[in-house]
Amino acid sequence: MEPKIRIEHIGKKFYSRRQEIVALDDVNMEFAPGEFVSIVGPSGCGKSTIIRMIDDIIKPTSGKIIVDGFEYDNKKEIGQNFVKKLGFIFQLPNLYPWLTVRQNLYLPLRVYGMMDAEHVRHVEDLLEVTGLTEIGNAYPNQISGGTAQRIGVIRAMVHNPQMLMMDEPFGALDDETREKLNMEMLSIWKKTGMTIIFITHNVAEAVLMSQRIYVMQANPGHVKAEVKIDFGEERSLSLQRSPKFIRYCNQIEDLIGKVDLRDVI
Repeated sequence: MEPKIRIEHIGKKFYSRRQEIVALDDVNMEFAPGEFVSIVGPSGCGKSTIIRMIDDIIKPTSGKIIVDGFEYDNKKEIGQNFVKKLGFIFQLPNLYPWLTVRQNLYLPLRVYGMMDAEHVRHVEDLLEVTGLTEIGNAYPNQISGGTAQRIGVIRAMVHNPQMLMMDEPFGALDDETREKLNMEMLSIWKKTGMTIIFITHNVAEAVLMSQRIYVMQANPGHVKAEVKIDFGEERSLSLQRSPKFIRYCNQIEDLIGKVDLRDVI
């Protein structure tokens, strides 16, 4: 099966007045259609840089990015019609405070010229699936942080993207809220069949959510290992108590190496 997303020998350098910083060096990754893949590693290893390059927010210095058979031009923007295939969820929901929840969700549809009955209905379906229909007319200052983050997740999906990039979207939430959103995200993934790339510092979260995990190291950022997570269709919070789950976590923590685990878990 042809990968939905492929990055080949990607490198990224940033420049300041005094130095050249090599953020990524010779990174190779593939993501199959409908696959849920996490990227973990210590701070500064380039996890977020990778998905920002896939979403064309920043350009690589070297290498190729091929998405859905289309090879990016490192000197040109990929174009709005192609951008619509992609969704991006940031670390913070970044909701506009003067717009209601529903109006915030409509915003990408307005940008892409997709305010038709089908997509408006899709917004309502997403609100219903996540149990948020009743707060559709509320403003961001009237909802909790966890609920705001759920809205941020929904907003990335209102235009029916084929691929979803998630940049530590649940990192600032308490454990209970995070676990609830993890389960909601898995449910949405199974229903939509999207290809999802999930960035996290939380090893247990990555093991719970993913079919595969890329483990990265820093200085410069590179892929150290790829770990296949074999739980089949069974994904529930009770998995975290199983010996197999614990072995996966220990394996990945060992691969990441001797770093301050507060930056990892």
